[in-house]
Amino acid sequence: MRAGLTAALTPIVVLGVVAQPARAEVAAPLPITSYEGDPGRLGDPASWRTPEFNRDPGLLSMGAEFAYAAGYSGTGMNIGVIDSGVFAGHVREHGSLATDYATGDRYFSVEAAGGDTGPTPGFYDPAFNDSHGTHVSGTVGASRDGVGQTQPGGPAANMHGVAFNSNVYAGNTHKTDGVLYGLLPATATPAQRPDNAYLGNVYRAVNSAQTKNGQPVRIITSSWGSQPNTENYNTYDTPPGSPAGFGLNTAWRLWSTPDGVVDANGSTVRWLNGAIEAGRTGTIIQFTAGNSGYVNPSPRGAAPYFMPELEGRWYTTSGINPSIGRTLNPDGSVLVPGQQAFNQCGVAKWSCVTAPSNGINSTTVSVVNGVPEARYGSSSGTSMAGPHSAAALALIMQRFPYMTNEQALYTMFTTGRQNSTINDAAGSAVPNPTRGQIVQVPDSRNGWHTVSLREAMKGPGQFLGPFVANLQGQDDVWSNDISDVAIRARQQEDVAEAAAWQATKAAKGWTNGLPADASDVDKSDYAIGVRREQARNARVYEGSLTKRGGGTLFLTGANTWHGTSTVQAGKMSIVGSHASTIDVVGGVLGGSGSVAGGIDVTGGVLQPGLSSDEAARITDVPATAGNVLAVGGDVTIGRAGRLAVTISGQHDYTSVRAAGALALAGELDLDVRGRLTPGTVLTIMSGSSISGSFHALPENRVLNAGGHLFRVSYRNNSVTLTVLRGLPG
Repeated sequence: MRAGLTAALTPIVVLGVVAQPARAEVAAPLPITSYEGDPGRLGDPASWRTPEFNRDPGLLSMGAEFAYAAGYSGTGMNIGVIDSGVFAGHVREHGSLATDYATGDRYFSVEAAGGDTGPTPGFYDPAFNDSHGTHVSGTVGASRDGVGQTQPGGPAANMHGVAFNSNVYAGNTHKTDGVLYGLLPATATPAQRPDNAYLGNVYRAVNSAQTKNGQPVRIITSSWGSQPNTENYNTYDTPPGSPAGFGLNTAWRLWSTPDGVVDANGSTVRWLNGAIEAGRTGTIIQFTAGNSGYVNPSPRGAAPYFMPELEGRWYTTSGINPSIGRTLNPDGSVLVPGQQAFNQCGVAKWSCVTAPSNGINSTTVSVVNGVPEARYGSSSGTSMAGPHSAAALALIMQRFPYMTNEQALYTMFTTGRQNSTINDAAGSAVPNPTRGQIVQVPDSRNGWHTVSLREAMKGPGQFLGPFVANLQGQDDVWSNDISDVAIRARQQEDVAEAAAWQATKAAKGWTNGLPADASDVDKSDYAIGVRREQARNARVYEGSLTKRGGGTLFLTGANTWHGTSTVQAGKMSIVGSHASTIDVVGGVLGGSGSVAGGIDVTGGVLQPGLSSDEAARITDVPATAGNVLAVGGDVTIGRAGRLAVTISGQHDYTSVRAAGALALAGELDLDVRGRLTPGTVLTIMSGSSISGSFHALPENRVLNAGGHLFRVSYRNNSVTLTVLRGLPG
């Protein structure tokens, strides 16, 4: 040090390097098990479109090849199927390569009993089952084996399921698909009458099944049963002059009868309560919408409308016909999935998707000379759509192992690809002007439209309220443009619904509650209205994000949700653009993108920049390293907060450039990695004004970092570091 320099520079503050979040990696998916010579390759969606893939047109319509190319085929996921049994003789489709398909080591029977039905395994029994459950289960998880199997009188017929490496846990209705799920007509046969107590126990048994890998069954899909001819769901209430059983609300009253009370079927138990109990544990319940072409789904599919507390745990699936209205991109991937078919989403649109339902080839069973034999066959109906969506949801759950079941479901909802038609004001189908685009707001015909695994693999498309992302130590990239368009649109719908509810209460004298002599119909309608009112009052009408847990979440899209984002732990990196404000209360906020709102660091670290190492971990969209985090609003570094700057060279250092004011009180940490020339001025922050200073670093204070000496200044609305001494040379 030169003579006299010491006095000019004292006191000197010595800075350390900011503590970095622990390096985390995205958990690699378990290997896809397939046949030797499978052309499918990671990173190449088209390579998965083999003849076996194409025998189910639903796979292409949902973009399943993009999930496979990303490494996700359902490995380790447990999917429950409740239907008319699964034929155990399809061992090739039920097995994994680990056993050379010799045994069905991925399909498991769940036994249940109750009511008048004794212990019944989940596997098909020709004494009381049909082929329906076998077809449904094949769509869920039949193996990708690559063999062009033939069957008597037919060509190569094998196919593979959506989640072809998943584990399937089968519960048996002890009936065929002809069993009725609502108000029974007087002519109903014993085969059409469900054993309510038994069937409710099937849902309980599948939900609590002891699985092979010890992980829970996270979704239960149901396609079984037929609509009674005593019911019609084209209207909400019974139209004048129509049979008394017509109307969705009328049909729902059967299910709202408390257990222990005799209902219109003469039963004191409702089987649906078993499914509701399973849903209340957090398991996702899927019911198909029905096949009659009504404007509403069946009551079981519409349950979240009547019981809003089931939203996020229960959804229904309507159909699309892939042979009508489907268009493809030049690379062979789907653009427009198809045209909606069968029952519409109707009042359940906020908990409804569409999926392929027509001409679906899958596993079947035929009884030949008294002996059941494995076959393949094509069927149509929402029964075919439900297993498509449920298995796709399992792939989303596998892709995002840190997401809750509800978060995975909402990721599926908000990344749907729009179908070819929507409704006009009269409810008639008209061409959809935004067909092929990602869904913005669900509509009464299509709900959230068709599941798109291409988009779902990239993360949420929207936030439907507060979203808490706990990455549990992993790194991940969300590359969709995330908005909150739908929940803000729902707010307008809810305002109108609230006004209508107030008018109804006034008109019926319910303002102060139900009168003592209220009819059963009024009791049911009032209960529905109160539940929906409570749901509206609890709903948050803007999206927000809270980052918890270790690991880094990279946000690469143009994100426009309105609520505040909060960093509590780990790291959140803004690589794209971020419209709202960000609060840092712990962990690290970084990135080289832009934040339109302000940044308030009351705890934790603001660490601008995207390193080359971080950029290399972003593979699904182009990403390059960058040093500047642009901020449209104010930036505050509170007393418990820090700013961390990396200096790699005289022209290579990270910084914050704000359009608003800078308010400083916290710590400054420097990580100096290269040699610097004395006299060099580094602008590490800039804004429209500056108040305060970093802790222990007033104007002209000298600091020592990495063997370099710097003088700090806050003049000209910028925080600058002037190099006074470089590394000794």
